[in-house]
Amino acid sequence: MPDLQFGVKTGQGGYSYEDLLKVWTAAEELGYESAWLYDHFYSLGDKNQPCLEAWTTLAALATMTKRLKLGTMVTCVNYRHPSLLAKMGATIDLLSHGRLILGIGAGWYEEEYRAYGYDFPDQATRMKQLKEALIIIQKLWTEENATFEGNFYTIRNAISSPKPMQRPRPKILVGITSGRKTLPFLAVRYADGLNATSSSLAEVEAVIHSALGYCEKLGKKKSELIISWQGFLIIGETDFEVEAYLEKGARRRGQSVSEFRKTILDRGFILGPPDVCAERLRKFKDLGVKNFFLGFIGDTEIRPLETFRDRVIPQLR
Repeated sequence: MPDLQFGVKTGQGGYSYEDLLKVWTAAEELGYESAWLYDHFYSLGDKNQPCLEAWTTLAALATMTKRLKLGTMVTCVNYRHPSLLAKMGATIDLLSHGRLILGIGAGWYEEEYRAYGYDFPDQATRMKQLKEALIIIQKLWTEENATFEGNFYTIRNAISSPKPMQRPRPKILVGITSGRKTLPFLAVRYADGLNATSSSLAEVEAVIHSALGYCEKLGKKKSELIISWQGFLIIGETDFEVEAYLEKGARRRGQSVSEFRKTILDRGFILGPPDVCAERLRKFKDLGVKNFFLGFIGDTEIRPLETFRDRVIPQLR
């Protein structure tokens, strides 16, 4: 496998299953290493747009692809009991013949929580729930009879069969937007690595530095820690093509081009032709990122994926 790996992130908001399958199939044919959904009940672009549920959609996509590693980036810990999530994960790992990576995080979208009838605990509580969930999932994936008594979740002599295809279990990544203590610790102690989601180089550097520090404290080899980053970009062969994608995105969201441009730049999107995108991504590579999970803004067009593969990846590798 290459030292640097690249995956495609497709949110479900506003897209049909056929739309998503088109992009995932193209990503596989173009040589990307992974593909990802998001775990939300609302579309993150426009709440009134349709939004397919992540894990049931993932099961369908797993049967229609052959090589891509796949998962949700990231699963919200509170939306499913960890014992159910472990069972779902094992099933999809088997359906995909050993291609699942579990991305999981503490959750953040309070409005979505409350709309669907979930309590929204404070951040400290959600962190503790995430820790217990990570323990339970790994027990169910590796033990014949799993027992755990926690403050939030309990299982007693739970049998989870069949086990995942991957041995000893699928890899687990903890999603981290910010924070230098609890989440980096969980990523090192109870998972295989992290997925940084901030567009701030300083924040990503702080998260990675903290996680590597915990490797030293916990006796984990730094080289074994998976360091990934999730970002979004609008890429075109020329400035004219970039502008065309901006206009299309603005129309889809009912905004002017200037409003849409400001929205995506405020959210840290990378915008520009290949050399500009490569320069921005190289800065994350220099921080130690080895896996890039990228959302390509261009609706379900395949051309941005081709442009990135042909014009950006060679500059980074």
